[in-house]
Amino acid sequence: MSTMIKVLLLVTLISGLAGQASDSLKEQSTYRHAWETAMLDGKITDEERVLMNILVESMMLSLDSSRTWEARWSFTTPKPMDQSGRWPLVLQNIALGAGLYGWGIPYVLHADDGRWYVGGVMVSMGGAFYLTYGYTKTMDMSHARTQMMRYGSLLGLRYGAGLNQLLGLDDGSDDEDSAQSDDPETLWMWVLMASAPVGHYAGEYLFEKYEPSNGQAWVWSMWTGVAGITSRLIHNVVDSEPDSADYAGYDWLAEEESYDSDMDKWRKRKTRLELLAYPLGAMAGYRLTHHKQYSFGDAFMLMQGWGFGFYNTMMFQSILFDDGDIDMFFLVSSLGAIGSTLAYDHFIKAHDYSFGQSTLMLLGSASGTAFGFGTGILLDVQDTEPLLILALIGYGGGTYLTQQILNLSPDGALAHTSSNRVSLSPTVLTGVGSDQKVNLIPGLMLNISFK
Repeated sequence: MSTMIKVLLLVTLISGLAGQASDSLKEQSTYRHAWETAMLDGKITDEERVLMNILVESMMLSLDSSRTWEARWSFTTPKPMDQSGRWPLVLQNIALGAGLYGWGIPYVLHADDGRWYVGGVMVSMGGAFYLTYGYTKTMDMSHARTQMMRYGSLLGLRYGAGLNQLLGLDDGSDDEDSAQSDDPETLWMWVLMASAPVGHYAGEYLFEKYEPSNGQAWVWSMWTGVAGITSRLIHNVVDSEPDSADYAGYDWLAEEESYDSDMDKWRKRKTRLELLAYPLGAMAGYRLTHHKQYSFGDAFMLMQGWGFGFYNTMMFQSILFDDGDIDMFFLVSSLGAIGSTLAYDHFIKAHDYSFGQSTLMLLGSASGTAFGFGTGILLDVQDTEPLLILALIGYGGGTYLTQQILNLSPDGALAHTSSNRVSLSPTVLTGVGSDQKVNLIPGLMLNISFK
């Protein structure tokens, strides 16, 4: 129910009850009706609390009485359960059931018949649905909670794969003897199957502790992933990949073994750095998001900022440099993407984007880039640099023009309140009495605007 409807309801109650005696049963019933109306969304906002206090004063109630009533009613008025994010978690777990456990369980049990794998996938899909359905049946499953669980599961799988690599568990032997015991051939699968639920519960724990909004959860997980990607690109620059040409010699077998050993050590160093970067990214993401009430559209805008930043920085480098180290090329693009994300964060702080508006911004920016490319092609531009410059100009123009045509207005989540205006004016409300005649009821119109 909108705030305006609640204002009209409360003003009507004020005008009809101003002269009654305080703390009567009728007043208690009337106050409860107003309180339950305000609690339809599960909470009383600051604006609604102001209106409730006005109602208390107009009915000449004591503040203690109203608070005592509310405390008693709060036990009898259940908070509506939010399960809007339940279906994405069910869908993800069905995919995990089919893609991991469906063939993973027959694998660790050394099933030889192919029907166990086909049947295992199908049974795991159905089992994942009913297990997740039962697990979430009585839980609040907002989209924020689902995102934290979902990303936690995926991050858990990444840690499981990284642990397998660091311990050498993914280099199991194919000997017949090893197939009869829980050797590295099957232990790596056990680690993977255990890592997903561990990550799931870790994400749920973080949600319970910090209670992020949907947008905060997406932005938080985005920064965690950005940290992992950036760490890998940094490692490629500071720790060069072994080159097989450096191992050429007379004893090719010994040289090949040396190259394979050094390559394995190099990959493990990269994995260690990446696994360390994820918690650091999570901490940085929390510091960047916990004080801002992002909507999902805001989060989608920041994801666009990272993607366009990476792509545009690549084009800038292609314009400025003819050649260079490919690892440094991607690292600079990644750093440009981070800078672009922070710029987008500043860009959206005065507005709160809906998902539809952020999607239009994506389409506008992409269309502007395509328009720039297309213009260069129509003008028969042969050189790469002018073509890329036109694309960058098109991106900037498309982003700016799309933002201008959107009807963006702050709703208080990220926008800073610069001024508040409160006005109280007389008004007349119409109502139908018991005699079926239209009556005019005097009232007060309370207007509160936030800018």
